[in-house]
Amino acid sequence: MEVTELDISEDLSEKLLNKGIRELNPPQEQAVDKGVLKGKSMIVSSPTASGKTLIATLAISKVLERGKKAIYLVPLKALASEKYRDYRKLFGNDYNVSISIGDKDSSGSGLSSKDLIVMTVEKLDAVLRHNPTWIRDVDLVVEDEIHLLNSKSRGPTLEVTLTRLRELMEFQLLGLSATINNSDVLADWLDSVLVESNYRPVELKEGVYWDGEIEFFLNKEDVNISSRSENELFKRGSEKLEEEKAEEKIETESQDIGKKNSKPTLDLFQDALEGNKQTINFVNSRKSAEAEAEKVGKVCKSFLDREDLKKLEELSEDIREVLGSPTKQCKRLSRCVKNGSAFHHAGLTSQQRKMVEEAFRRDIIKSVSATPTLAAGVSLPAFRIIIRDLKRYTDSGLNFIPVLEYKQMAGRAGRPEHHSEGQAVSVAKNQGMKKEIRDRYILGEPENIYSKLAVEPVLRMHTLSLIATGFVENFNQLKSFFSETFYAYQYGDIGEIENKLMGVSEKLEEYDFIHILEDNSFKPTRIGRRIAELYIDPETAYHFIDCMESKRGSSTSLPLLNMLCQTVEMKPLLRVKNKEVADLEDIVGREEKKLFKRPPDPWNPDYESFLESFKTAIMMQSWIEEVEEDRMMEKFGITPGGIRAKVNNADWLLYSLEELTNLKGWEDINDNIRKLRTRIQHGIKEELVKLVRFKQIGRVRARRLYNNGIRTSTDIRETGFTKLKKLIGKKTAKKLKEQVGQENVFDKENIMDYF
Repeated sequence: MEVTELDISEDLSEKLLNKGIRELNPPQEQAVDKGVLKGKSMIVSSPTASGKTLIATLAISKVLERGKKAIYLVPLKALASEKYRDYRKLFGNDYNVSISIGDKDSSGSGLSSKDLIVMTVEKLDAVLRHNPTWIRDVDLVVEDEIHLLNSKSRGPTLEVTLTRLRELMEFQLLGLSATINNSDVLADWLDSVLVESNYRPVELKEGVYWDGEIEFFLNKEDVNISSRSENELFKRGSEKLEEEKAEEKIETESQDIGKKNSKPTLDLFQDALEGNKQTINFVNSRKSAEAEAEKVGKVCKSFLDREDLKKLEELSEDIREVLGSPTKQCKRLSRCVKNGSAFHHAGLTSQQRKMVEEAFRRDIIKSVSATPTLAAGVSLPAFRIIIRDLKRYTDSGLNFIPVLEYKQMAGRAGRPEHHSEGQAVSVAKNQGMKKEIRDRYILGEPENIYSKLAVEPVLRMHTLSLIATGFVENFNQLKSFFSETFYAYQYGDIGEIENKLMGVSEKLEEYDFIHILEDNSFKPTRIGRRIAELYIDPETAYHFIDCMESKRGSSTSLPLLNMLCQTVEMKPLLRVKNKEVADLEDIVGREEKKLFKRPPDPWNPDYESFLESFKTAIMMQSWIEEVEEDRMMEKFGITPGGIRAKVNNADWLLYSLEELTNLKGWEDINDNIRKLRTRIQHGIKEELVKLVRFKQIGRVRARRLYNNGIRTSTDIRETGFTKLKKLIGKKTAKKLKEQVGQENVFDKENIMDYF
């Protein structure tokens, strides 16, 4: 089907043609035939890079033309930023495109004038708790990566949010998914038509590397071998016959790349680089990603020309200086980048990850070694995906990763604008593993997705939200709501959830967050409504209130931080090593009277968790005492990215704590809470609180100013521009002068510094 034949605006048609999109591919054509442009709800299940975003774009354009709103939901903030940039460029001249991923305590009133809103699922869930009126103007909800219903962490919120939206209004739902085994079940639950396809615009060749050779397995469309457990991959009898028949249908193709290096991954990278192609190497840990990047860099360096090296030198320096005071991790990444390689994991700061991603897109960085989280994030397709590790450590030991996860990683291979094919190559640890990889992953079917809703903390949060917003008014309505979820559709019985809901309701009443009246109806309390809006676990809110009412402790930083670290929002906590126990217990002994709650006895099952929360609190205390991040990495084993994740969570909890103390009339401690929140945000001692209130002044610049006697607005006004420039840089010095009312004041002898 030609783009010009579509029932879309001339403007969009022209933009698509300018991008080289002249006709629809099979899944796109199937979606149009099944009514995506006519408001039909739809689940699109097809491989990565198969054009699902264009299907969403066509649906969005029709909704915007009607003067209605569209919401584009994504699982990650980084992906939200990417989609926002794309749609702002596409629709920005004609429609108001917005992104909303921040403040959880917001009704999103500013979104009432927006046409297309890119949001995370959690942000939409938070907004719905404020009963926004504009939500009824939404005619389309696009849910990207809808297979994440299977995720323990994100799945339940997605499931409840979709259920709530469907109860609240009529709208077109468009769920986009990688290939999943039971997409028909998902489509049935959501009353949607199903579009399934194995189409990819770039051929994906999946193979296994062993002993200098890649063996690719071809023509496998009709040869699907269901995933089996490690010990039961194939049974005897009829399944053995099935396997033999499958073997006859499989064609193979070999590529000899030779053994030029000490590691298989280096051979695979060098072979791609010799063809001027990029690679992504997936490994199972951050430590491995960093080590691989270093080794790849040594191979890569000899292939770079002078222009490449110059660009990499500049990028290397920028990455190194992201934090102001570089850590060992910053320096290590900087060294790798200088050689054309990089690592990518959650331990990096978000700015460093973005810099690596953009440099890879521009072909400045030739190889990225990453943990599997990259496969579910922003789009970074490469010619060759190298999958070194198909196992990772779980609570039960070293286990194979799911087939769906493998497919997500493999699907990153191949870029339509650069390649005619993409290669996903798994590394066999021994010759016998070749067949295992082929049968389990290359020929295997992705797992079914299952609801993860029956978890008490999730039910607790969403039950309070439903009651607080008046969405349900009694237990029968609560039960009826959960009867419409994916869990109920899959299992046909919500008996387990019903029992948990009863216990959760009673607990919420015990906490005084709701009242259960004589007729079994629910009535939220004032504080219960506020807790739902704050988007924190009711257990956390009760913990805060209980601590404040305990008449123990003090409102100084460590007791407050320890209180924060005992909440579910601050998990995972830092692990405590055996050799650290004695030192931690000494500190606990000294601080015990200041803590809001007495520590559990050492034989108590909760004691280990308490020590972990206390160690995490000490780490946060180190942050606000301006301990260098390098030293924190050595002492606590936490990366800059990990610190910032904890800082963001602690910041939100402190805001929530302040709101609760206001409701309880405990304003006397709010000054301490506000100061601690500023210190947490910037990682500073109390003496720098006033300085960081100036724009562009963070922990490093504030400390530099303070140590040089510049501590107040008066000091800034009285300090010459030349001195300020030397301390914090010319641009920042100018901004600082402007903030104290000196827009046109400068040192006469340095007038040219302003130009």
